[in-house]
Amino acid sequence: MKICIETQTLNHHQRSGLLTYTEGLVNSLSRVDQDNDYFLVYYSLRRAPAEMPGPDKANFQKHVLRLPDQEFFSDQILKDRVALPYFLKKHRMDVFHRPAGYTLPKINGILKVLTVHDLRTLTMQDDVWAQDIGQYRRSLSEADVCVTVSECTKRDLIEHFQLDENKIRVVPLAADERFFPQAADKVSALKQKIGIQGPYFLSVGSVPRKNLEGIIRGFARADIPDDFSLVMTCRMDLEKYRLLVRELGIEKRVVFLSDLRDDELTALYSGAYCFLFPSLYEGFGLPILEAMQCGVPVITSNISSCPEVAGDAALQVNPRDIDHIALKIKDIARDRQLRAFFIRKGFERAKLFSWDRFAEKMRGIYSGQ
Repeated sequence: MKICIETQTLNHHQRSGLLTYTEGLVNSLSRVDQDNDYFLVYYSLRRAPAEMPGPDKANFQKHVLRLPDQEFFSDQILKDRVALPYFLKKHRMDVFHRPAGYTLPKINGILKVLTVHDLRTLTMQDDVWAQDIGQYRRSLSEADVCVTVSECTKRDLIEHFQLDENKIRVVPLAADERFFPQAADKVSALKQKIGIQGPYFLSVGSVPRKNLEGIIRGFARADIPDDFSLVMTCRMDLEKYRLLVRELGIEKRVVFLSDLRDDELTALYSGAYCFLFPSLYEGFGLPILEAMQCGVPVITSNISSCPEVAGDAALQVNPRDIDHIALKIKDIARDRQLRAFFIRKGFERAKLFSWDRFAEKMRGIYSGQ
């Protein structure tokens, strides 16, 4: 088969969930599938195919369609009505997969696969990078297969779009292999760099649905020793959160980080006393598995997809209940045996998720199974 995957997301300058998904998709397929031919599509006026990220394997070809690198008005129309249909017909593709986006190219006679990561705009009225729900509705009707990353997102699709359940395939994600417990010297070097000496709780994410305010208030309210710090990787609304920690009197115990390399993030995970992820809504919740693979206990939400990912290997809280968050922070901070228990359970839980199993399922979807 000839399978075309749109991989422009790999070009983004900042790592995101969509980049991680697309990266994991193509890299894992390159490991498990040597039978099918893959065509990875990018958009650029300046760069050559050899400059593009992605696997370099004999059955993986990189193609650059000559459109501007940056988004512009009507760029999606040009992609979906002109550039992609021409490319797909020219190379006689059997399958087209869009891993990120709300539209599909206008072409018939080809299996069209669309990944739906979440429905946050509908389920919780999240207007940060709001989803085009009207376009989603049209594309879902045009897609032959809708891939979701969790049963939660599958339920959301059925509830909000009345989508035929037989059209949906749930293919869970996995944490990348680079997430594992880092050496003590790397952790110490990072802690020195960011000005942390004692134990710290860690929060990763910037958008409001990650519940940063709930994390800050829960940490402030928790009855734990003062040598515990809170480290937050956050790029949005920094002044708002800085003001909040000042109001709560914990300014000296909270560190905000806005830019981290991948290797620094794994060291940050590895050095954490506990990972805080009481998100208000997740399509999957990959940071849960990333933390578990780094040997860190997790406190996460008891709603959306988080329980589906964490299972019984994490402490679960009502993310809208500050007292509940504070109580679990206190429990893990004061009970080393409890912490060790969830570290062990986390390692076991993370092993249940695999990018290679993900790739085998996607390979089956492409072949019509």
